[in-house]
Amino acid sequence: MRKLVLSIAIILLICSSLSAQIVGSIGGGLGATMPEGEFNNYTKTGFSIMGFGVLKPSSMPMVGLRLGVQGVFFEHDDRNIVFEGYPDDIFTEVYSNDLLKATLGLEISKRLISIEPYGGAGIGIYYFESKTELKNPDGDIIASNKLSSETKFGWNLNGGMRIYMFPKVAFDLNLQYDIVQDMKQYSGEEIISFNSKFLSIFAGVAIPLGGL
Repeated sequence: MRKLVLSIAIILLICSSLSAQIVGSIGGGLGATMPEGEFNNYTKTGFSIMGFGVLKPSSMPMVGLRLGVQGVFFEHDDRNIVFEGYPDDIFTEVYSNDLLKATLGLEISKRLISIEPYGGAGIGIYYFESKTELKNPDGDIIASNKLSSETKFGWNLNGGMRIYMFPKVAFDLNLQYDIVQDMKQYSGEEIISFNSKFLSIFAGVAIPLGGL
């Protein structure tokens, strides 16, 4: 979480420092990420946070470079467990997944009075991590097992609409679809391979830069 916040801050700082030479926008949002296909076998819909910066040369305000970061904290799967010989003691197994990604891509947009539709595609670096924890009846962790993916490259589609409620603030609706092939998780001698596809929906704010 700390790395994600730092990445968002760096993107905002870079975009702000270049605002005199370029146009574009910076912003962020909150939303949900829904796994699909094989990925759906390993996790559930999760809470997402994202930040972005769009940089456009002032001579080409419709075409820009989009930088983004996203953290996904998927829903935890909690199960109660009763061990033989301890019928009155209820243990809890907690299974959780987290995903971090950084993307770079092309964005095409067109400002129409107070509405700016946009879309594009790009590549990204994805890191997926899962872990299980076993808690005793008092809530203390007595065992844990961590599965960490390889860092993989993937690609994503991105689109949405910015609605300018005020001259320098826009409400941003955003959709992202990501595909990562042959993701691997490992724990000891066990290796799990799967294809990762997920759809993210965000609502947030965007702040125009330059002459927009």
